[in-house]
Amino acid sequence: MDSLKNIVVGVDFSAGSRAALAQAVRMAHWNQATLHVVHVIDEDLVTRVQETMDSLKIPSHQRQTTNDVCEAAQRSLEDLVAGSEAQDISLKHDAILGNPFREILRRVNDVTADVLLLGAKGQSGPGPGAGVLAAKCVRKAASKVLLVPEGLQEPFKTIVACVDFSTMSQLVVDQAVRLAQQDRAALHILHVFSKPWEAWHYLELSSYDSDIHERALRNRLEDVLRTSDVETGELKIDLHALEHSRDASGIIQFARQHQADLVVVGTHGRTGLRAFLMGTVAERIVRDAPCGVLAIKPDDFEYSVD
Repeated sequence: MDSLKNIVVGVDFSAGSRAALAQAVRMAHWNQATLHVVHVIDEDLVTRVQETMDSLKIPSHQRQTTNDVCEAAQRSLEDLVAGSEAQDISLKHDAILGNPFREILRRVNDVTADVLLLGAKGQSGPGPGAGVLAAKCVRKAASKVLLVPEGLQEPFKTIVACVDFSTMSQLVVDQAVRLAQQDRAALHILHVFSKPWEAWHYLELSSYDSDIHERALRNRLEDVLRTSDVETGELKIDLHALEHSRDASGIIQFARQHQADLVVVGTHGRTGLRAFLMGTVAERIVRDAPCGVLAIKPDDFEYSVD
């Protein structure tokens, strides 16, 4: 990843967020960046707890006040950071009361973060892919967003960069190359395609041979790699043009087959959408990927919490 100055990681003490913190610490060391570790105490949950204690008529001396909760959260966060090998880096950490989604995005915006790291699942339940909060942050955060699944604390071994030949493709490849260089990971540059001419079943189109089409796409992938701003050096890079009826399903299947640690994807591509919307290829990948996902934003992406 290109030189980073400010990294934000949101933690909720789940296994996924602990993995995100470990990756954030590694990135901060690489870049000599400032690491901002944030835990947001959900103010709605605090209110519900207080209402429950009121209904149960629990005596005031037996209640946990909001200050008690905040102080306990701050102590737990300090313990977590202390055990994260975050020595010798510029580090800021705090536990704050508020809406987790809004406070995390506000912190990203306030420090002009280059990347936001979150546990892919957090505390939202089992299963692959991103939890609700993580997916919302991918849609709305002004920075790149790296979602880290539980257990992914070590260097990346296999990275898949998803290319659709839109203007985002170069950014995706550049970021994937930088990460692969840093971790000496194997890099797969992948384009998933279907046969658009198959809709013309009433025509004889023998010249539209799949092998020829695949070779042409591989040539285009070589062009994207050749024009990268990043030196590839001795990286192991494989180019793939994969035929599949659905782009996202093809990417997810490829990631599983190659035991990928990380998929790098642009948040919009040929559709030209201004935002990260439900139903797009990127949305499906974030939701269903069996590994970490790095979502790259366009340069003109606008921060929003709406």
